[in-house]
Amino acid sequence: MNTGNRLLLSLGVVSLGCVLLGCKELEQATRGLNDPTLTAITRSVTLATRATDALLPISSEEETAIGQAIAVQVVSRYGGLVNDQTLTTYVNLVGRTVANTCDRPGIPYRFAVLNHDSLNAFAAPAGYIFVTKGLVNAAKNEAELAAVLGHEIAHVSTKHILSIIQRSKQIAGVTDGGLEYFKQDPSKFKGIIDEALRKLLDEGLDRDKELEADRLGVVFAARAGYDPTAYATLLARMRMIKGDDLALFKSHPTFSERITVVQGVVTEQGLKSNGVLLAERFAKSVRKT
Repeated sequence: MNTGNRLLLSLGVVSLGCVLLGCKELEQATRGLNDPTLTAITRSVTLATRATDALLPISSEEETAIGQAIAVQVVSRYGGLVNDQTLTTYVNLVGRTVANTCDRPGIPYRFAVLNHDSLNAFAAPAGYIFVTKGLVNAAKNEAELAAVLGHEIAHVSTKHILSIIQRSKQIAGVTDGGLEYFKQDPSKFKGIIDEALRKLLDEGLDRDKELEADRLGVVFAARAGYDPTAYATLLARMRMIKGDDLALFKSHPTFSERITVVQGVVTEQGLKSNGVLLAERFAKSVRKT
């Protein structure tokens, strides 16, 4: 078994949380996957991200509260969560494997599948990440799914949504106080959440943020051992399905632009196709409906 394939078996080793799936199910799913050779994950690829400390003050407690509030609304708007424990466990294992390689691995990333047929995925602060059933079904293998989740992980690791919230707080005149301030005036908190949801679900993030997430997402997935060419393949398939207009939102780059950027990162970072797609494991875990 080559190094790439052995590395991908470390899904259970790096999956630490039990939120959005039961601890018992996670333990059962990961049993038997602990190969001591898998603990040394190669991090030979480095991609600089923007310094975001200037976005503070947003404490970890406040980020978690904001993330939870946004997550509840995402689930409500997109048909709830799929009732499929096998799929939920699998997506969490893949997602947490990729999150373990990101530039902000110390938060509890949580993954869930929305019961919606659209081709979409969302990331909320504090590591709440969602992918629609439609997008999971559009993928052909685990490497493509890993790249999608890597893109959303990148939004969290670079604090893209937090930057929007910080600007909203400044506009609203909220410069300090954090959760204590919001507890005293819940309407302010609701206004901040509504603005974040408008940008996330109705308008979409800005072009530069989406392209940055594409660049980082493919690197994160490659660090975990997946074939770095898989993401461009998925984007090309989505272009065929949706056309090469302004994709999901007016502010988004076209699929053609995103493919060019992803292919550029693969070349610039010297990432090599290794054939680690894991299509069979994907097919066993994803019952397409």
